[in-house]
Amino acid sequence: MFVTSIILVMKKIITAILSITYMIATVYFYLRPGVQTFVVGSDKFLHFVGFFSGGVLLILISRIGASRLNRLALGFFLVIGPLVLESLQIISPYRQFDTLDILFNYLGWIVPATVFSIVERCMVLLKNRDSHG
Repeated sequence: MFVTSIILVMKKIITAILSITYMIATVYFYLRPGVQTFVVGSDKFLHFVGFFSGGVLLILISRIGASRLNRLALGFFLVIGPLVLESLQIISPYRQFDTLDILFNYLGWIVPATVFSIVERCMVLLKNRDSHG
């Protein structure tokens, strides 16, 4: 019983640390001075990958039973973050606003969430079919 309690507390602490680290890193990379890109469009790929990892993190912490506050905070960040972070670039002397960045941010976390949702629904359908057949 005691070990189970420790594991639950550690799970909540670790998921909270991961979520906070992800959000801080995303804000930092979004607002730091611009880095010269050598490949056209690579910036969009980085936006996609950055928020893709946030989407995967949200799925993982939801599946392992992280606290509701942790899931809500990360979910809120993924929904509001792309707009707020891109808007803050207007006042940054190092960055510039780009609506395509917002689009790729949203696609980044929506893709894993959608794929996970589809796979989970298919698994439920297969399980129901097998139990009735």
